[in-house]
Amino acid sequence: MKLLLLPVAAVLLLTACWGGQWVNSPGRVEDIDVRTEQITRMLDSLRIVSEQNEILLRAIQAQAGMRGGDQTQNLLELADQLERLLNSTSSSGSTGTPAGVRIAYEEAFRQYQQGGYSVAADGFFEVAMGSPDADIADDALYYLALCHQSLGETHRAIEELAAVYYRYPSSEKAAPALARAAAIYSANSAAAEMHRLETLILESYPNSEEARLIAGRRGGQ
Repeated sequence: MKLLLLPVAAVLLLTACWGGQWVNSPGRVEDIDVRTEQITRMLDSLRIVSEQNEILLRAIQAQAGMRGGDQTQNLLELADQLERLLNSTSSSGSTGTPAGVRIAYEEAFRQYQQGGYSVAADGFFEVAMGSPDADIADDALYYLALCHQSLGETHRAIEELAAVYYRYPSSEKAAPALARAAAIYSANSAAAEMHRLETLILESYPNSEEARLIAGRRGGQ
């Protein structure tokens, strides 16, 4: 709740100051224009921080819905992460990924490792769709597909794995994503589609481990 009130309080404070200046100097239009630009820039900064905090809060809300003996401890850890976020800058300086986005990704990955695929999928979706330019967006999209595969939603998983290749063709996850999609097709007796994706791997990522395995398998056939 405090996070939601901060931007509102800041807006009220800024507009109140602006209104006071208007009463004291009604004829100084130039000063008002300058202050308007300053307020706009400050509001943009508040909007960015609010968006980052909203992503983290959604992760906290998702975590609150989980069942388990360590629920309280998990929430305490997330609260600590939130406090660190508020005390940090708007983004992590070394990677260019906003701190809130990275924390949401790490929480989703932790849920994935623990088998909480539905909760993890929500977190990965927030990162992949909400911050597509982040340097972890390709990883988020890849693990989002793995969550849906684990949940038995194979068609959706294939779509997201293909999206990793089309959206991030230079990603380290591109070849593994195509290979996993091909494996899903193979498991569902769709040999033609599997062959098409494997050929794409051989052509687009000839030096990848996936290409080496495919070439070795085809050579032995």
